[in-house]
Amino acid sequence: MIFAQRVSFGFTGGVNLTRDFPSSRDIYFDPSYPTGLSAAERYSDGHGLIAGLSLEVDLGRGVSLEGNALRRQLHFKLRSIFPDGTVQEDGRIEIGPWEFPILLKYRMPSFRSIRPFLEAGPSFRTRHNPGGSEPSQVGATFGAGVEFHAKKLRISPAVRYTRWQYDGDFPRIATKRDQIEFVTGISYATSLPSWRVGGRKLRFGFMGGTPFTPGLEQVPAPQRLNEAQGYIAGLAVELEVNRRWCIEIDGLYRPFRADQISNPADFPKSSFEFTVLTWQFPMLGKYRFRPESKVRPFAEAGPSIRLSGNLNGYNPSRYGFTVGSGIETDYKAMRVAPVLRYTRWDRDERAWFMSADTARNQLEFLLSLTF
Repeated sequence: MIFAQRVSFGFTGGVNLTRDFPSSRDIYFDPSYPTGLSAAERYSDGHGLIAGLSLEVDLGRGVSLEGNALRRQLHFKLRSIFPDGTVQEDGRIEIGPWEFPILLKYRMPSFRSIRPFLEAGPSFRTRHNPGGSEPSQVGATFGAGVEFHAKKLRISPAVRYTRWQYDGDFPRIATKRDQIEFVTGISYATSLPSWRVGGRKLRFGFMGGTPFTPGLEQVPAPQRLNEAQGYIAGLAVELEVNRRWCIEIDGLYRPFRADQISNPADFPKSSFEFTVLTWQFPMLGKYRFRPESKVRPFAEAGPSIRLSGNLNGYNPSRYGFTVGSGIETDYKAMRVAPVLRYTRWDRDERAWFMSADTARNQLEFLLSLTF
């Protein structure tokens, strides 16, 4: 068994070392307190817990690829301060994002059974309950730590820094862009040849790409949508049936981000930025045309299921059908497969108050790395 074939599954947990939101103070006049000015404060005074799962694949020569799915609670408090010195606590608001860092890790030479490492890569996040805040979805993460081994167990404490994209202006409550956290990973190392179900080879990996078509239909005039270029990211699982056939199931996150601009004839121009979140689960049969070749063309087809959240007035349909075509090749234990996919979604169930639907036709380019 070569080093590049080792894979680790485990748990990652920790605590953030920075505040979730920057502190702010707004001064205003309250008619109930005419003797002076009142203040409204927003502050974050705790350090939330971080917990989730991890998957790491050793690529050889001290390099590995790690992916995490982490749940992290963000919170802030509101309070009012009146001219007579009275302080009124106005409550606590929590936002529960999921964070998905995908990191390239480099391990340095061991020193007395301790192996330092550096890691870096993109991070993504999503949330169900924005609660007045809409955290940005893309950032970059850098980290450093040390690794200990106890037989097949790996224990990896590390300090990570993430710089998130700016959330947006008022009326959003922007999160703190600079995030520092202490995390510890506990994982179990295994080997790729041991991944089998019913005697058939099982592969796990990562998948990401970009859509070529918009996710949302245009709204009726005089309004219009400016949709941002999206991304798709998630996990892939393949079960080999034989040399020509396999079954693939993906779990993909795709947000629809747009700016709705209104410009009625007799009113000022206004805009509203929003995001509709979707999770897509294509279940595909894949056929290889030249299984003996180093570069193998393939075709795939099957049903897709879609879940959604943070709807902002939309109601994405749940079912579709996906077809695709691409090529695959192997590098050591890693399989690389670029693919072009088309999905036809069912019609959305639109309520009376909705003005537009999600797009039924979806064309996208994806790249999967499985092991």
